[in-house]
Amino acid sequence: MSNIRSILVVLAILAGGYYLAMSFNLLPSFRKIFSAAPVVIDETPILIKEIRQISQMVSITSFDEVVVSSHKPAAAGSARQLIDLVSPAPLHTLDRMVLVVKGKVMVGTELAQIGDRQVFIEGDSVSLQVPPARILDIIVNPSDTETFIEEGDWTPAEVNALKGKAKEKLKMRATEKGLLKKADEQSLLVISNFLRLLGYKKIRVVTG
Repeated sequence: MSNIRSILVVLAILAGGYYLAMSFNLLPSFRKIFSAAPVVIDETPILIKEIRQISQMVSITSFDEVVVSSHKPAAAGSARQLIDLVSPAPLHTLDRMVLVVKGKVMVGTELAQIGDRQVFIEGDSVSLQVPPARILDIIVNPSDTETFIEEGDWTPAEVNALKGKAKEKLKMRATEKGLLKKADEQSLLVISNFLRLLGYKKIRVVTG
């Protein structure tokens, strides 16, 4: 009997202690212990991952054609220089090259640059700042290059330098045509539609 009485006393003390702890909110209730806690998910990293998977978005592809030229003094000992030397009036003969270059200019947005600071989400509202459009690539294939004039001797390095000059000219013409602004407008429209497909109702997309 003494053992049973001791056990009952201990249980009474434990029950009283638990009651007091519950009264002062020192312990969680059994309901809170076994109830499902709400799951909170930060959607910002998920959205950034979705956008970064696209990486680069080409908004505009433009085809253009430019003419570039270069000249240099005729090489020493060449026939062109000898003609210049023996002529009564100096001709100041120059080697000359003229290329007609067709290229493809790709303009768009670097979505991989978007980070946490550029995205704000609250409920079904999202605000997104994307980088300004830029020229992503200029493609000039050998078959798209025509040698219009070639006088004198030209090394492969000199020809490649002239093709590089053509690329710079294609880039400048794309900017002058306002393709960057058009690409920005197209990018904002495409990204807004993308966010709408993800379920957002209030969407704000700007460049900056």
